[in-house]
Amino acid sequence: MATPDRILRTLVFPIQYLEIGESLARELGQDIDALYQACGIDLPRPFMPWHTMDGVQMKRSLEHFLSVSPAGVPPVVPFMEHFPLTAHGPIGMLAITSANLGEALQGALRYASLVMPAFRMHREDVGDEVHIVVEANHDFGTVHAFFTETVVLAPTKVMPFLKHGIQGASVQFQHAPLGAPSDYEQAFAGQFTFGCAQNKLVIPRQALSIPLIAPSKASHMMMKATLEQQRLARLDTKPVTQEVKAHLRVALRKKKPTTAEAMAQALAMSARTLSRRLKEEGSTLPQLKQDICLEHARVLLLENQLSIQQIAEATGFADATSFARAFKRATGQTPSEARQGQLDNRPTQDLTQDTP
Repeated sequence: MATPDRILRTLVFPIQYLEIGESLARELGQDIDALYQACGIDLPRPFMPWHTMDGVQMKRSLEHFLSVSPAGVPPVVPFMEHFPLTAHGPIGMLAITSANLGEALQGALRYASLVMPAFRMHREDVGDEVHIVVEANHDFGTVHAFFTETVVLAPTKVMPFLKHGIQGASVQFQHAPLGAPSDYEQAFAGQFTFGCAQNKLVIPRQALSIPLIAPSKASHMMMKATLEQQRLARLDTKPVTQEVKAHLRVALRKKKPTTAEAMAQALAMSARTLSRRLKEEGSTLPQLKQDICLEHARVLLLENQLSIQQIAEATGFADATSFARAFKRATGQTPSEARQGQLDNRPTQDLTQDTP
């Protein structure tokens, strides 16, 4: 069911995203003002950095784009052609100035929520692959599938800034294609699969080391400082919980055990203070560890490559029984049911965007 407009109006998006529709309208010789009229936006142009639009205006802009999009190709193809990486503002600049693809993706995932509150994104490592998983926070109705495609494919805009291309990338979508799958693959040079269990971009882990063509450490640090200030200003009422989850994801990815003392040291506080702060936010370190393990288990299950016992071991559970019990308590389903494609799109508990 589509999210009610009263909720979508609470979401905040950079108004610079409308420049994508404006660019396409200009190329097609269409009335640019029609886009802003459709969105109900009456602001002086050029827009200022502090101008924003809400979720209803974003939905209307996507509806307008679909109505004027050229026929014959999936709408996301011309959309992404007119989507500069700098449309993300400081996040785009952070990516361009990164040393390598891994650093660019790391920054994008950490700060994605600042510009894209409609979705949450996180990284999962599966074997020799890196999965950038995209899950919806809200349903945008008739434009939801198209919106999802733009978000999943947004990281590909960094590709022209890499010293060489990526071999073996693939994209998975839960919905049916909005055009010929071959058109997707030709436009984005990767394998596309539809009707999948998750929406995600998959790249070989070795691709993370590909350098960018013009890294700048000073500019990168400046953009990161700006974004960190914005992130801290927008953190929800559970900032310690969010930081702990971010560190736990990294520890799980690197297969490093995490003690309360080590976590407290990473957050520059004592273990006692950490426990108290988490308790004040309604959580505990063991519970957060389990949440992150289940988050990773969810991806491994849907990949259908490991046995339930192997997944239990990979995510830190004592055995398959304790894993299955925890998984069903969190999701309402057994791991086997999830593997059969019955797992819905809800996060296991409170899956957040922050990934350092």
